[in-house]
Amino acid sequence: MRIALLTVLALCTLSACIFVPKEVQYFDERCQITMRKHVLSHEEMGYLGGCSDKACAVLMAGAGIVSAASLVVSGTIVMTQNTLTWLEQQDGCKVPENSDSELQTAQNT
Repeated sequence: MRIALLTVLALCTLSACIFVPKEVQYFDERCQITMRKHVLSHEEMGYLGGCSDKACAVLMAGAGIVSAASLVVSGTIVMTQNTLTWLEQQDGCKVPENSDSELQTAQNT
């Protein structure tokens, strides 16, 4: 009985959200450019509290499967996009040498 209760509780918790990849932009001070990265974000799904009987159990199980699948798919997308971005950045930024000396002079004053 406890296992069934814990399973239902876990499905209720899992079925409350879905995971989506989002792009975040930030400014890189060293290169003086706007960079991007991808992160996982969660969105709330509809409320499933108004049902009963076996139909409700099937609905909750389906929502739990959708939630888990969205985590796997979105997580894979985020990892792939961030890996590609990292590979693009391996060239590094082309910081002019005079800007390094200007930066050091500005920091010393």
